[in-house]
Amino acid sequence: MKELHRIYDPEKNFDVTKLDQRIDLSKSESKKILKENIEVLDELQQKLYGEAKKSLLVVFQAMDAAGKDSTIRAVFSGMNPQGFLVSSFKVPGRLALAHDYLWRVNKRLPMRGKIGVFNRSHYEEVLVCKVHPQYLLYQDL
Repeated sequence: MKELHRIYDPEKNFDVTKLDQRIDLSKSESKKILKENIEVLDELQQKLYGEAKKSLLVVFQAMDAAGKDSTIRAVFSGMNPQGFLVSSFKVPGRLALAHDYLWRVNKRLPMRGKIGVFNRSHYEEVLVCKVHPQYLLYQDL
């Protein structure tokens, strides 16, 4: 079976483009592997928190109804909820529009020792403005 997780030495260079990112698993295989790794994720979260040197940002970007919420719920189910924050970026409100487009994203970046989970990325902002150009009128560009 393909190796699904690795721990990398932070002192060495890491290039995500060199990884084979194709995973061909059935839903039942995926659930089994996740169940087997829930404890590993919890241990890694505790280590991240204990060392408090780095943070982790996990970004889920997919179409509506693609399963982002249920994936987040499943993957982070075994972790201490005090150690991570899930943020969802919907249509920007007046306060967000009064700032640059990364303002609301920057506010949600995780502090050292914590995990941030973004349900959609800041790239969504670009897509929203393509579909709804009137939002650009409110931004101080």
